[in-house]
Amino acid sequence: MKTRPVARRAASGFTLVELLVVISIIVVLAAMSFGAANMAMTKAKKLQTSNDARALKQAIQAFNSEYSRLPDFGAQGDEAQTDGEAGAELLTILLGKEEVSDSMQNKKQIAFGNFKINKTKAKGGLVYSNGGSGARPDGLYDAWGKPFYLKLDTEYDGELEDPFKQGNIVRDTIIVYSYGADGKVGGGDDIQTW
Repeated sequence: MKTRPVARRAASGFTLVELLVVISIIVVLAAMSFGAANMAMTKAKKLQTSNDARALKQAIQAFNSEYSRLPDFGAQGDEAQTDGEAGAELLTILLGKEEVSDSMQNKKQIAFGNFKINKTKAKGGLVYSNGGSGARPDGLYDAWGKPFYLKLDTEYDGELEDPFKQGNIVRDTIIVYSYGADGKVGGGDDIQTW
């Protein structure tokens, strides 16, 4: 009788090389998804900052339309920031939160602005004193925790100097801008309303 050789069963499981290939693929996919998530977060921050800048500009324009003048909030010249004493005063006026008195600028107490409220400036948006428990705003911040900058046409001639391009004139009465994540002019992350 003839006997056939018994076939050996192959060992089950993965070899070390196969495991390393699978792990490498997983690492590459994770890195790609992390990059995509980071890009999506950056885009969301730019969008939030752009929306807040436009909302601030529209609030000042609405104040100007209602009272036929720009708010007087203690800015030096035609430039200001949305933090510090002057920025807090501007926001107080625009939000209709001034103390009731004869010297009120927003006598009708109209809330011209509608901004996202946060407890810390690091997340951007409108921040109130004492982490949100105060009645007076501390400032309005971009998505990177920096104040917005603005220029107002205090001469009412419809011309403002472009803060990004020396010598250029912007035909507008109010411009609002942010230097973006890097806090510097240029770099492709600046936000502007003109």
